[in-house]
Amino acid sequence: MIDYRDNGPIAVIGGGLAGLSAALDLTDAGREVVLFERRPYVGGKAYSFQDPNHDVVLDNGQHITMRCCTAFQSFLERIGCADIVRYQDDLAVAVIDPDSEGHRVSVIAGGGLRGLGRLGRQLFPAPLHMFPSLVTYEHLSVGEKARLALAIEPIRRMSEFERMALDRQSFADWLREHRQTERAIDRFWDLIVLPTCNDRSKDVSATQAIQVFQEGFSRDARAADIGVFVRGLGEVAETAYRRLGERGCRMELNTTVRGIVASEAEARTVHYGRDGSLDVSAVVLALPPKHAFEMIPAGWRRREPFWRLAQHEVSPIVNVHMQWDRPVMRRDFVAVLDPDAQFIFHRSQIHGWPTPPHWISVSLSGAHELVELPQDAIVERVERAVRRALRRTAGAKLLASRVVKEAEATFRPKPGMNAHRLRPRTSIRNLVLAGAWTATGWPATMESAVRSGRAAAEALLEEQDYRP
Repeated sequence: MIDYRDNGPIAVIGGGLAGLSAALDLTDAGREVVLFERRPYVGGKAYSFQDPNHDVVLDNGQHITMRCCTAFQSFLERIGCADIVRYQDDLAVAVIDPDSEGHRVSVIAGGGLRGLGRLGRQLFPAPLHMFPSLVTYEHLSVGEKARLALAIEPIRRMSEFERMALDRQSFADWLREHRQTERAIDRFWDLIVLPTCNDRSKDVSATQAIQVFQEGFSRDARAADIGVFVRGLGEVAETAYRRLGERGCRMELNTTVRGIVASEAEARTVHYGRDGSLDVSAVVLALPPKHAFEMIPAGWRRREPFWRLAQHEVSPIVNVHMQWDRPVMRRDFVAVLDPDAQFIFHRSQIHGWPTPPHWISVSLSGAHELVELPQDAIVERVERAVRRALRRTAGAKLLASRVVKEAEATFRPKPGMNAHRLRPRTSIRNLVLAGAWTATGWPATMESAVRSGRAAAEALLEEQDYRP
């Protein structure tokens, strides 16, 4: 085993959550680390910005976490930022059908029937703790609700081997085989698949979607409790940046890496900036698949496993931040059975901002059509959907809006893509991969990003005998 300790620092390329997580583990192991990030700030897809026209800090998009996201929670605790998340005492998601008679609102709850609270978890172990609220879920027929068990029970009993074998099948096709109607897929299953996998069941691998339901709803009655961020998400990245600096990590922000030089199956040098050059002992490549592929030395790109990076497609997210002259909702967030609303968050209430005005954020996952539209057209469609969904908008005036498009928000977990989600180790011995798109088993979430960074650091430390 070659000892690389005296041959230069470890380069972490990419300052998103995956790169930050890897850098944290490597510095904690006593290694010299240099982190490169092309933007003037770290955080990747999880960042905040000061609205230039209003005295508020907005996130690029509305993020949530869940209790089952244990790696992300551990990351927050390690950097001293755990209090940024406020979890529900019991899972409760209000679902609005703006087209229904009486504008029906049903609550999917993890504590059982409304008013049952935590007792529901004791009476009904996962996933049965969900059933009492599903009985009263008004957006499905009696028959559709009864048939939910025909899919929920096989998901609960399914082994990992059985789940992995379903990668080439869409989740919608699997659900149809288990007697789920198109209406049930749209009004129940996609409520969970769309925000977690960033696409609808018809475009998501059954392997990936079933993992979401197993982790969130089948193993632990509290796993799906939702956590909202009570301060700007950029604080997570900023706190991680400070903690890494305290540990001696060198940060090269606003710096583009031009390429990696590799010879004899080892990464040797990183070229960055206009004429910078750094001899390295190892590299953590923590970039999206397309950018990671472009960073691989040209002679290696068509070799295993690197050519698989070029097979990934992306799925967009559109977020619309809206300022109103009066309160237009009471809950922290609601789900809406409308593709132009999906999930609406009461930003002023969650963050404790002084009001008026009142800010809400509309998060639109898998927004393949919307992302191509001009911003004015997006605002028009979303405002119309919000007014249909929230009765309290009657007579309210929309004062301002801001659209944030993330055209390449996540990898697209379509059927067959699991084979292209790579493990950290590569054929270049001292180059490892990290990113939410890698083979973590999770969809492209903050949890997956943190898990990937930890896995990359662990693989590198083991491979090169870096452990003290």
